[in-house]
Amino acid sequence: MTASDLADPFAASPLLRGLRDMDRAQLEALQLSRVQALCKRLYAKSAFYRERMDAGGLAGGEVDSLDRFTKAMPTSNKADFLADQKAHPPFGTRLGVDRDKAVHISMTSGTSGQGQEIYGRTQRDVHMLGYLHALPWYMAGLRKGDTALNCVPAGGMTTGGWGPGEALRIMGATGFHVGGNMSTEKKIDLMLGLGGVNFIYASTNYMHTLTEALLARGIVPREAFPDMHGVFIAAEGYPLEWAAKIEEHWGCRLQEGYGSTQLNGFGGSTGSAGVFRGDGRGLIRLFEWESMVEIVDPETLLPVAPGETGEMVVTNLTVEGSPVVRFRTGDAARFIPWQDAGGGVWNAIECGTIGRFDDMMKIRGNNVWPSMIDAAVFAHQEVGEYKGRLFTGPGGKTEIEVRVAIAEHHADLCAEDRQKLLGSVREAIKGRTNVWMTVVEAPRSEFTDFAYKARRWSDERQEGYQL
Repeated sequence: MTASDLADPFAASPLLRGLRDMDRAQLEALQLSRVQALCKRLYAKSAFYRERMDAGGLAGGEVDSLDRFTKAMPTSNKADFLADQKAHPPFGTRLGVDRDKAVHISMTSGTSGQGQEIYGRTQRDVHMLGYLHALPWYMAGLRKGDTALNCVPAGGMTTGGWGPGEALRIMGATGFHVGGNMSTEKKIDLMLGLGGVNFIYASTNYMHTLTEALLARGIVPREAFPDMHGVFIAAEGYPLEWAAKIEEHWGCRLQEGYGSTQLNGFGGSTGSAGVFRGDGRGLIRLFEWESMVEIVDPETLLPVAPGETGEMVVTNLTVEGSPVVRFRTGDAARFIPWQDAGGGVWNAIECGTIGRFDDMMKIRGNNVWPSMIDAAVFAHQEVGEYKGRLFTGPGGKTEIEVRVAIAEHHADLCAEDRQKLLGSVREAIKGRTNVWMTVVEAPRSEFTDFAYKARRWSDERQEGYQL
């Protein structure tokens, strides 16, 4: 593979070139034609969506413009889907095809605690699940014959468990699916024995864990794996200081994608540009020909202005089995319209800042997002991991404790430097959140369960009021 091929992923793909060279009017015309076909099919096949279209005045599933569609079609959310599938198991009344066309089940992970949504997938949907993982990786530089390490647990019933394997087979890359049962130390041993690794896919948190473990063994990733095209992360936010260190350690660009079960894979990626744009955050450009993404105010459901943060509302344009139509994801993202994205006609969202609206914590009158604290803590390269808890102290006062573990490759820090580090972390948290928090050191062994997605915060305040 040539350097120019890596720099311009569109060069070898007629499909991508065609999508890149569209103007905005052509892209929106394509979206409209797919929305029209989707609504007509669902009006005929899906009682769930037929009821919503009738409620919005879209009789017969007729849609004459995207503006009409987004204003008339009611939104749905997780609770709606769970109620529907409970009343009509297993798929609810959302299927857009005959029941015998559903050949695969995808389920959400259930990490929200509300329950797991169930999605029926047709054979085409399964193929597209692979394609929507392969596409961002191809754009990031993965090619046929490359050795790729998939650190996300494979198999199971989630889209993320099936997509990577399908993608690597589609691309002809050599996939090592090491997520799940293999320890980090064994992963490193395997990587060192492979004779070359070209690509890594991992959650943001696990990329941090893997890098820390390599450094603790005295291994500099960029020296041990000089043929790395890129490392690709998803699932969690991060500070730019951390991203810069990852690129320095690995000697290649860090790339990011946004995906979900509702999107049947990835809905956008940074591509070869990576997670930086100049000195600031880069952009995840949305695959708008496959899924339409609206960024709306969660209270009014009106579109947010450019540069503002809102809730992502998604509509699948080509999913056959269980499409989502104006589904409220609960994910918060900063909207960057295509005009401000520096070339191309795809809208974008900002890298490294995607979060969950239900993760926001109200602390002493301040709206605090975990990502704010992540940014403050991980701006310090000496920190290996952290976790926090909110609890009710004497007199009903909210207390916040942040437990910080020193990275193993900085284990030789003296006691004085450790205290300075804790003080610096505390100051940085106050600067980003306007809340003073107690910061203490904890042993690294407390954080062994942070292998994939880290759940760093617990809110125990209600327990303090029990009599």
